[in-house]
Amino acid sequence: MGVLEHRRKFIVNTVYWALVVGIVFLVTRYLLGLIWPFFLAFIFSWCLTPIVRWLTVKCHIRHGISAAICLLLFFGIVGGLLLALIFNIVSWAQTFVTWLPTFYTGTVEPALQDATAWVEDFVARLDPEAADMVTSTFSSIISSAGAAVSSFSVRALGAVTGWVTKIPGKLLSTVICIIATAFMTVDFHRMTAFMLRQLSQRTRLVVVKAKETFFSVLRKYGKSYGIIMAITFVELSIGLIILRQDKALLLALLIAVFDIFPVVGAGFILIPWGVVSLLSGLLAKGLGLLALYIVITVIRQFVEPRVVGHQVGLHPLVTLIAMLVGTKLFGGIGLLGLPIACAIMKSLDDTGVIHILRKEGEDKIVPVSAGPEGPAEKN
Repeated sequence: MGVLEHRRKFIVNTVYWALVVGIVFLVTRYLLGLIWPFFLAFIFSWCLTPIVRWLTVKCHIRHGISAAICLLLFFGIVGGLLLALIFNIVSWAQTFVTWLPTFYTGTVEPALQDATAWVEDFVARLDPEAADMVTSTFSSIISSAGAAVSSFSVRALGAVTGWVTKIPGKLLSTVICIIATAFMTVDFHRMTAFMLRQLSQRTRLVVVKAKETFFSVLRKYGKSYGIIMAITFVELSIGLIILRQDKALLLALLIAVFDIFPVVGAGFILIPWGVVSLLSGLLAKGLGLLALYIVITVIRQFVEPRVVGHQVGLHPLVTLIAMLVGTKLFGGIGLLGLPIACAIMKSLDDTGVIHILRKEGEDKIVPVSAGPEGPAEKN
């Protein structure tokens, strides 16, 4: 009966956690897209509440006025930065789209024609009859490349225009987020206290400990990515100095900061820069930039799981799996979010708040031959 009970508990626990993971996945993947204004409002209120409390206690300002001051400053700064960022992105995109055809006709196409002439001359020396075939092939390639550049410019300009036209549609959700943030910030403590009262004592303990662990893990996460950014900055500085790039340190710092953002990374800058350099005839610089990107990517793939795992208390392999699965399921948010969630769960398990993983010495070895009636008899 002991073995049967053990198996039954294992099956029940497996089904239970499978359901929990499934519900979390569905909520995160689908429901979050519908309630994101309130989710963001809760995060903003969570961050603003300590500042509001400090103004109320230290500066002897009424709670409502303190909340209003914090909200005005916060949304004023964030809104200004977002508007400036959107304006610069749209302006840069439009400039790039209009510059690309000119760059192609002035630089890329002449380079392709020179390469075609060299190949034709080389082939004509080996086999004069094949020269016409080479000429028609390269002419087709050049015309196809030109059509592709023109088509890309039109599609890119349409995409930028379409993205800009969608901004007013997001205005309602933005206004709802701002209003919800105001309401939550004013009554944050009463709201969270009401929500906690609806939970059982056990669940309440888990939620409170998870909150404390979240901030601890977040600080460690910030420290780990600060280390990664410093390593990337050193690599970029050395590479750009070797390539004799002007303002190498400043460019290395900007690219290293940009590399921290999920999904995009340093390749978003180094790859186009390297390709444009190659097409412009700067062979050494173009190859050097592409090689620098490969070196940075390889080193980061090796260093990131180890640094992040060491800081948040996860094994590098677990961190790597969490980053990969998180990226596949949730995109850039999952790249950061799933390792944080794993670190929080492990911390809660280590402190005994929850019990998921078996500790050393807790495992019970059951004989392989044991069945429902107990261990098999020896012959």
